Amino acid sequence: MLDPRPPVSPSRLSWLTVAGCLLAMCFGYVLQAVSLPVGLWFTEVFGLLGVAWALTRWSGRAPARYARLRWPGAPAVLFAAALAVANYFGLAIPIEGLSRGLFPAEWAEGLDPTRAFLQLAPVDLWLTAAAAVLGAAFCEEFVFRGVVQRGFAAEGAHPAQAVVRAALLFALFHFNPLNFAALLEIGVFLGLVFLRTGSLVPGIVAHATQNAMVLGLIFWERDTAPSAGEAGWRAYVGLGGMGLVVLVMLLLLARRFPAVWGRPHPEHPEQPRLPLARAFAPWLVGASLLLLTWEVVDRRGVELGVVDMRVQLPAPRGEETEDVRSARKQLEVLRQRVRRGQAPLAEYVGARRALAHSLGDGTPTLQRGN
Repeated sequence: MLDPRPPVSPSRLSWLTVAGCLLAMCFGYVLQAVSLPVGLWFTEVFGLLGVAWALTRWSGRAPARYARLRWPGAPAVLFAAALAVANYFGLAIPIEGLSRGLFPAEWAEGLDPTRAFLQLAPVDLWLTAAAAVLGAAFCEEFVFRGVVQRGFAAEGAHPAQAVVRAALLFALFHFNPLNFAALLEIGVFLGLVFLRTGSLVPGIVAHATQNAMVLGLIFWERDTAPSAGEAGWRAYVGLGGMGLVVLVMLLLLARRFPAVWGRPHPEHPEQPRLPLARAFAPWLVGASLLLLTWEVVDRRGVELGVVDMRVQLPAPRGEETEDVRSARKQLEVLRQRVRRGQAPLAEYVGARRALAHSLGDGTPTLQRGN
């Protein structure tokens, strides 16, 4: 049965989406502590996209049309990807470097997810990378540009104000003070792309391009010898200067050939409203099936993730001794053996507890075999 009430105001939809996504992400972050790839996919698809899609449908709008999820033409998509590369090297990386210098080194080590990412097993690593590049690009753009920014602008806010407000929320939702300034700049950039093209697709492609470059740099830094650090910084400075020049040239090109921004489309976003439970039902079913499948397919992995969450180890630090690094490596090898069924779970629990105790973590004792 359809809801006869008039559509919810765009601004109210934006704030309800922000609140709903924030609540759903709390559960997603718990899952990420157990399994990074499963938790990340759950957070993006169900904690962000699912909540925003269901609330948009409940508000009396067709989600895809309201968010302007439509094809703008190949030139707009390719141009957005080129802009993303130039913006990332020309502005985002320099801003991130400057902002990180304002924080103590301990913060950088504690908030940097790179080491945990690189320690994943190959399958988990690829699933996490796919979630970061594809899942995050699509779901976050739908939420922050397609619903939140669109709602602010439709309610009468100045377009630039709507872009900045949505970018601010986008940066805050990442919960990383070290990268906040760079994320804010990226959010403004993606908001301007959405505003100028009138389509969500170029922003999705630009977002995916930037995330792919982030992962590429992580792997490049991993494979770079420590002695090459100074040369690496010179490479960043050179790429930053080139990126800024290319960014300016691309924007000048767009002034000369405005067709690169794509073509406009008519607006027909409204539909009869759905009851809230009916709007959320398919997403709740999908989330339940994902969690059930995960439990059945990777039960031992779930148990290991719970152990890792309960028995916390200090984050790896650059000044650790060779013995500590070796102990961490041995623990990871044991973890993989347990996951493959080649060693008992109790052995891993005991080894992790022992390492946590030796590192002075003060971790509470677990029952053997839990």
